[in-house]
Amino acid sequence: MMNRNRSQRGAALIVALIILMMVSLMGISALRSSMYSGKVATGVQADAMTFEAAETALGVTYRTLAEMSDENLYSALSGGAIEYCVTKSAVDASGACGSGTVFDDRGLLQARSYSFLGGYAPIDGAQVSLTGAGSVFVDYQINMLGESEMIPLNLENYHLQEALKRGILPASDIN
Repeated sequence: MMNRNRSQRGAALIVALIILMMVSLMGISALRSSMYSGKVATGVQADAMTFEAAETALGVTYRTLAEMSDENLYSALSGGAIEYCVTKSAVDASGACGSGTVFDDRGLLQARSYSFLGGYAPIDGAQVSLTGAGSVFVDYQINMLGESEMIPLNLENYHLQEALKRGILPASDIN
């Protein structure tokens, strides 16, 4: 009878070790899965942050161009591209972003925009005078590129929008 109990105790030990090994493998697998989920969540959050920063840059550009008078708009766009750097302290700072300028409190994002004239079209029914001293009402086609960058994760986001702004063009500048 004693031999029978000893063989059962050894079998129970082996079964307990196998169960312990399976539980350990499941724990390691769960740990790896949670680490991967954390990386995915960080990537999704970073993508959303760069998206919102690029949209904010476009919003600043659109508002700034909408508030410009006809003369200011024409002179600003005739000189080439207009660049805005959006920071947490100066929302509509014109000019290029420096290496240390950041958009957010954590210092991860840069947000900027570029605007340039894509052309213009005379408004239907508007009087066209080519005497040189007159002016023509036109719709300026303005291309705006909002750009954001999260430097630590090497993420970038670009948004291109076109807008029409009605303004006055000197007749002497019509091609």
